[in-house]
Amino acid sequence: MPAQRGQTIIIVIIFISVFLTIGATLFAQSNNTRQIVQRQAVLEKARNIAEAGIAKATWCLNNPTECSSPYTGETTTFDNGQFSTTLTSVGLSYRIVSTGTYLSVTKVVTEEITQQSVSSGASFFYGVQVGAGGLDMANNSYVNGNVYSNGSITAGNGAYVTGDVYVAGGTALATNQEQTTTTSDFPFGQASPNPSDIAQSFKTNISEVVNKVSLYLKKVGSPGNATVHIYSDNSGNPGTSLTSGTLSASLVTTSYGWVDVTFNTNPQLTAGTTYWVIVDGGSRNDRYYISGKTTDTAYTNGTGKSSTNLSSWTSASGDFTFKIWLGGIVTSINGLQIGDKGHTCDNGHYATHHGNAYAHRILNSWVECDAFFTADPGDITGTTVGRTKHANSTDPAPENMPVSDGQITEWKSIAEAGGTITGDYTLTNFATATLGPTKITGNMLIDNGAQLTIRGTIWVSGTITLSNGAVISLDPGYGATSGIVVADGKINVNNNCVFNGSGTSGSYIMFLTTSSTLDNDIIISNNAETVIFYAGNGMINVSNNAALKEATAYKLYLSNGSTVSYESGLANASFANGPGGIWTTSKTNWLEL
Repeated sequence: MPAQRGQTIIIVIIFISVFLTIGATLFAQSNNTRQIVQRQAVLEKARNIAEAGIAKATWCLNNPTECSSPYTGETTTFDNGQFSTTLTSVGLSYRIVSTGTYLSVTKVVTEEITQQSVSSGASFFYGVQVGAGGLDMANNSYVNGNVYSNGSITAGNGAYVTGDVYVAGGTALATNQEQTTTTSDFPFGQASPNPSDIAQSFKTNISEVVNKVSLYLKKVGSPGNATVHIYSDNSGNPGTSLTSGTLSASLVTTSYGWVDVTFNTNPQLTAGTTYWVIVDGGSRNDRYYISGKTTDTAYTNGTGKSSTNLSSWTSASGDFTFKIWLGGIVTSINGLQIGDKGHTCDNGHYATHHGNAYAHRILNSWVECDAFFTADPGDITGTTVGRTKHANSTDPAPENMPVSDGQITEWKSIAEAGGTITGDYTLTNFATATLGPTKITGNMLIDNGAQLTIRGTIWVSGTITLSNGAVISLDPGYGATSGIVVADGKINVNNNCVFNGSGTSGSYIMFLTTSSTLDNDIIISNNAETVIFYAGNGMINVSNNAALKEATAYKLYLSNGSTVSYESGLANASFANGPGGIWTTSKTNWLEL
């Protein structure tokens, strides 16, 4: 019996050992599985945190005023996690590397984001467009394309324009009525029952034709074009439309800015009589306009109202922000050849070629096809017309400039968000550099064979000088879009500079100045056939037989032998880093390290 009890004890011990071994093995396997699951969960959290870093960096690029400027990344800690991001520019894109950490476990994610650019609305439909300062063409200068000028055109011997020439009746040099204070926003153009239309009454102090209005607007989303009317008054409300024009939505940005609207006809307004300027914003739900408004009735010659259907007007409890432009100078074309002297309309050339003149007066000129003017014979003295004289024609209406103040303000903001260079920026002696987006607080000099590649919008608060074989190019990443350089001072281009777009057809560089001295705000003495020059408030001087593609200015001077040869693609030019550009991620460039 004792032997049997001993054997039993041994067997029990063996079974217990086996069970303990199996249990320990199962426990170890279970614990390993739990640790693997936990580690996977921690890795997933670390990956999610890294993705959050990508999302935060993208948000900061789209909201530069909310983050550091320029935004280069950050380290942010929360609970048991942390992400650390760095940004590196790649052409017009950014590569973001984000390291996510959770409970000492890290995961790295990298992604490339790009800016989805939209058209800035700066469409250049004419080889030359000029404001009220007019166009002065010296001997043998010419424009290959159409010309639209709000001021007179004078031309020397041999100066000619191959296309149509329009000279508007003349824009007033100062406003007659205005209310420029903004203390609150007034949205309109949303879905009913919200107002779709706004109206502001006014009284002029002179009897004159109305040339244009200026409105202080911004937008939400991408509304369509709006219609602007001048209405008569009917017992304190808008009565009948006297004229209308189109508010181009592309000239309105997400920040307030003045936007000009010209009219199809220019009716005479009577001093002391009440009229209304109306903006019909339509009904576009989440895409609408916002007008500046003052809450007090500081403007004593009128009041603001709103409506949902151009009727049933209700008080806006204040006055909208606006300007009314009346009258203007008597304009003319003098001494210009319009069209091609090698052809006449009578031989069928008119089917493929224009050459018409539209102006109040057309003097001492040659017109290939038709001439439209106010009276005969006094306003067409000394002029040869190839086909028909259209006396008693209505003057062309003033044409809006293709860039608004609001667009320029946004371009400056985009440049400044990329960082600031304090003082002057100089690149010379065949040095190379890549620049943008950035603001330069001083002057810019690119000289003596230096090569500058533009990677984003540049804003120079001083003057720009490009000279002596300097090479200015857009980064290839621009593709078919164009780049922008804005100066608050003058721009001087001379001595064999070279300009290149991105390498893709339809890509240009626009040099724009806000200078308004009317004393050579832009001087071009160098061929620049991939450049748009813009001085909406200033003067452009094209000298030394220079050739370019497009020039827009308040006043323009073409010296002896200088040329502008318009390219049709300019009508659809779009600008990268322009208004509405949104940074977005692309999973095709996503990589987990």
